[in-house]
Amino acid sequence: MFNKFKSIPMALAAAAIIAVTPVPEGSPLSSSAAAQDAPKNTQKTRKVPAMSLDVHKKVQKAQEAIDISDLATAKEILAKTLTARKINEYERAVVWQMNAMIAFEEEDTPATIDAYEKILTFRESIPVAQEMAVTYGLGQLYFSIEDYDKAVKYITDWENAVDPSLIGVSQLSFIATLHYQKADFPKVIDYIYKAIAQAESLDTVEVKENWYNLALSAHWELEQFTKVRDVLEILLIRWPNPTYWTQLAGVYQTLDEEQTSYSLTEAAYKQGFLDEKPLQIVNVAQIQRARSAPIKCAWVIDRALKEELVENNAENQRLLGECYLQATEFQKALAPLSIAAREESDGNLWLQIGQVQMQLDRYDDAVKSFDNMSEAYESDKDSDQKLVAKKLLSGVMMKGQALTELKRFKEAKDAFRRASRLAKEDSERRAVANWRKYLTAEEQREQLLTGR
Repeated sequence: MFNKFKSIPMALAAAAIIAVTPVPEGSPLSSSAAAQDAPKNTQKTRKVPAMSLDVHKKVQKAQEAIDISDLATAKEILAKTLTARKINEYERAVVWQMNAMIAFEEEDTPATIDAYEKILTFRESIPVAQEMAVTYGLGQLYFSIEDYDKAVKYITDWENAVDPSLIGVSQLSFIATLHYQKADFPKVIDYIYKAIAQAESLDTVEVKENWYNLALSAHWELEQFTKVRDVLEILLIRWPNPTYWTQLAGVYQTLDEEQTSYSLTEAAYKQGFLDEKPLQIVNVAQIQRARSAPIKCAWVIDRALKEELVENNAENQRLLGECYLQATEFQKALAPLSIAAREESDGNLWLQIGQVQMQLDRYDDAVKSFDNMSEAYESDKDSDQKLVAKKLLSGVMMKGQALTELKRFKEAKDAFRRASRLAKEDSERRAVANWRKYLTAEEQREQLLTGR
C-alpha cells in the first residue's frame, strides 16, 4: 500500500538555515553590516569619552595598513596602542573592534569572538548602538561555530535591550533559525511567522521560500499535521516545486484523507514529477491497485520498467504480474511472475503461475512450473511446514491433471502416487482417489480411440 508520510526532509530545514545565516560584509561589524543588523534606534543613549588625537592617529595608521592588506603592521600598531599609558576605555574598545576586523579577515573566528567580548567589557564607555551591534554580532559568530547556547544568550541579551518594533525581517528569520538548532520549535514558528508577516507588509522585502520551509519543518517536528498541510499548500502555490506535490500527498495520507492523497500523487505522476522517484512511482501503481484499477497499475509499472525509472527486480516484476493477473490479462501476467518466482525461488508464486497456465491450457508449461514449485517448497525450511505440505499436495495433484491432459499417463500415475503419500486427511485422500479414477478412465478411453 501507499507509504505513510514519514518526515519532512531535513534538507529543507538545512537549506533554510543556510539561507538566513547572516554573512557580514567585510567584517562582522563593518559599517554596512552594522547598519543592516543593528537597530536603527535604541531606548537610551550614553555619554562616551572622547578619543585623543594621539590614539586617533594610531588608529588611522592601522586602518591604512588594513586597507592595503598589511595586517601584520596593523596588528603591531594596535598592540602598541593598547600598551599606551594614557588610553581610555572607549579608545580600547575602538582598538579591539579593529582587532576583530583583522581576525575576521584572517577567518579566525575564535579571535574575532575574543575581540568582540573584550569590547563588551567596556560597554559603559561605548555608544549603545555599538554595544547592540557587538552583542548581535557575537550571537551570529557563536551560531557560525555551532555554539548555540551562547548564541541564544547573546541574541536574547540583544532582544531585551532593543525596541521590539525595530527588530527587522533578517533578524527575525535568523532568530527563528537559531531556535531551530536548539529544537525549540514553538519559538521557531513564532519568529518565522513574524518575519513573514513583516516582509509581507513591506514593498521592499520579498518573502523567502526557505522561511516557509523552516515553518514546515517546525510544524512537522511538533506533529502539527494540519499546519504542515497548510504550509505545503502555500509553498505549492507560490513555488511549484515537484517535491511539494509528493509531500502534500504524504501529509494527506497521514491525515487519513486517502482519496485526496491519491489524487495528488497521481497528478504529480502525470506531470512527470515522479520520474526520478522510484518509490513514488511504485506508490502510484499501488494506488491504482487499491482503487480497483489493476490494469492502470500494470501500465504504470510496465512503463517504469521499460524506461528504467524503477529497478528491474523481483519485487517490481511481481507487482507487474499481479496487477496483470487481477486485470485478467493472464498471458501478460506470466512472464513477470515467472521472473519474480525464479529470482526469489518462491513456491507459492510457482503454484500460482502453474494454475494460470492450466487455465490457459498451457499444460507443458504448467508441468514445469509445478516442478519448480516442488523444488522451491522442498528447500523452504522457514515457512509453516503444514501449510507448505498442503500447497505442495495441491500443486502435485494439478501436475497430475496437466499430465493427464497431455496423455502422459505414466508420469501422471507417478504424480498421483506422490500425491497419495502427501495426503494426510480423508478429504485429501478422496480427492486423490477421484483423480486417479479419472486418469484410469482417460487412459482406457485413449486406448479405445487409438486401438492400443
